[in-house]
Amino acid sequence: MRLPLIIAGLAALSLTAACSGHDGDKAGGDVKDAGRSVDNAASKVAHSADVKAAEADFKKAGHTASTDLRKLAADAKAAAHKLAAQTRSATHDVTHHSNDRS
Repeated sequence: MRLPLIIAGLAALSLTAACSGHDGDKAGGDVKDAGRSVDNAASKVAHSADVKAAEADFKKAGHTASTDLRKLAADAKAAAHKLAAQTRSATHDVTHHSNDRS
């Protein structure tokens, strides 16, 4: 069980030793340059007029959807109250008419 772990450790050490300091510095510089490129691209996208317009459109659509859903909810509530009133009325009529027959 320990043998594969030892072999993996030795392989990692040999790969680390094979990499010179210059190669490590170059790789580090490449990673930093890539990070800067990503930062610059993200900054350009964030400040793009098209992206800002899309954000405004998305916000407006969300507001419109929210308003529409509130109206639908109010309509549904009113319909439920109307149905409840009709049910109470019908129940009242049935119970009073059945008492009149008795």
